[in-house]
Amino acid sequence: MNKVLKTRKIALCLAVASLINIPVFAESVQDFETQILKQYDQSRLTDRYESDGINQQAALKIADFIESHPQSFDYNFKNLTSKNMISIYYSPDRKLKFYTFDVSAGGTMREFESYVQFKQGKKVLTQAVKDGGFIRSVQQTQLNQQTVYLISSTYVGSSCVGAYALQAAHIKNAKYKAIDVFKTRTQTMNNINVDYDCNYYPQNIEPFDMNRHYIRMSKDLNHIDILVIKPSGELTQNYLRYQKTKDHYQYIGTVK
Repeated sequence: MNKVLKTRKIALCLAVASLINIPVFAESVQDFETQILKQYDQSRLTDRYESDGINQQAALKIADFIESHPQSFDYNFKNLTSKNMISIYYSPDRKLKFYTFDVSAGGTMREFESYVQFKQGKKVLTQAVKDGGFIRSVQQTQLNQQTVYLISSTYVGSSCVGAYALQAAHIKNAKYKAIDVFKTRTQTMNNINVDYDCNYYPQNIEPFDMNRHYIRMSKDLNHIDILVIKPSGELTQNYLRYQKTKDHYQYIGTVK
């Protein structure tokens, strides 16, 4: 009898502990977000914010936190995103989550750091994205019977010049890796960059949509068009078309 009561007592304790742990884990992410806002939000309003490296400090703290707290994968950090302290995008299949931080140290040139979280079985892994730029969107397609993610980014060299980029990546051996899928006549690449100069921006395009003008993708992702730009920086009406095949995006010629 005592043995049965002892067993029931242990089971009850475990059940209570599990109920307690669920909100504690959920609150830990929210509490962390609140702490970051309290610590850095006011300093962001000062002129010395960037020169003092405050944004880099905040980025490192957040990156360290998400790496050690897998439950952050399902948290939207809406308060940090509303303050532009972080930018977040999920892949369409919700298997990848990208974080981007502005870690600039002053001036018109902007520097960004990006991280990706992804699920591997019951684990959530976090990895720095090399040369990620400012991630603006994430799309996905199937090539060679595997999921390939297409990440659109912006690089800012100054207040007027920079580049728009498209990188292809996948998850392999529990790692996020760039993958060569863009095939020209002479080489295969994992990314395409297009330099921009705001002095040549078309007048009928909103600034936020400008990256979509320079790198144009069909809704079904069957083709990707890259704007042709003259050496002077002047834009043309022509695009280099990459057509989707079974294994690659193959360059097929010029289109309007």
